Amino acid sequence: MNFFVLKYCLLIGAILTSTAVVAGPLNPQKIFSNSSSSLEDSGQISADSLYQFGSSVFYKEIAKPGNEYLNNSVAGYSQNLIQTNDEEQQYSDLWPQGVAVFKAGYQDTTDAYFQLAAVPDMQSTTQQNEVCDKFQLASEEIQESESIFTSAKGSSSLSSANGFTIGMVLARVDPIRQQSENAQQSCMKAVLADQNGDSKGFLTNFQDVETDVKEMNRIYPELKVLSNDFD
Repeated sequence: MNFFVLKYCLLIGAILTSTAVVAGPLNPQKIFSNSSSSLEDSGQISADSLYQFGSSVFYKEIAKPGNEYLNNSVAGYSQNLIQTNDEEQQYSDLWPQGVAVFKAGYQDTTDAYFQLAAVPDMQSTTQQNEVCDKFQLASEEIQESESIFTSAKGSSSLSSANGFTIGMVLARVDPIRQQSENAQQSCMKAVLADQNGDSKGFLTNFQDVETDVKEMNRIYPELKVLSNDFD
């Protein structure tokens, strides 16, 4: 057993069991692991069982009234303080999916923005409407990526590197999604204005789209800092 892991487990167990804030009866049988053949007959305490115990007490404690801020901070994460092998595998599967779908949506938004500038020169209303369809597709892709990242968050521990990364990524994907949805709505208004011969209205809504895309561009580099996968 990794000595650091055991030391960390014992520290968590000691803190949780010695504080006065821990409420409810404790079941000592839960502390002993039956999953490890090397410890099964010896009665030694396993790292896994201590983590399981610490996690259970931790989440029961923060669910109490007055801990709403902390409870909100850990919402959506796995309630295992240490990721299981299955969770690690699920995270590994979901993370690249989320990144790929997000990058596609982000790129589609940028492409649609440049196409929107050419709408007044388009002869076909079908072509004009297709520009806004691309904004819609981009918005749906970013929304899908956010759902995938949320699922990945549920497969990660708040105390892990994965948990930190996914939490920070979601905090940036959400405003980008909102800007993308705003751009879609402004695109529809811009196209309608052009079709009605309202050049000023088109320009106003185009500038709104430009503002949304610029905000997306401002946030995106922060994702690159969190992971090279966004390069």
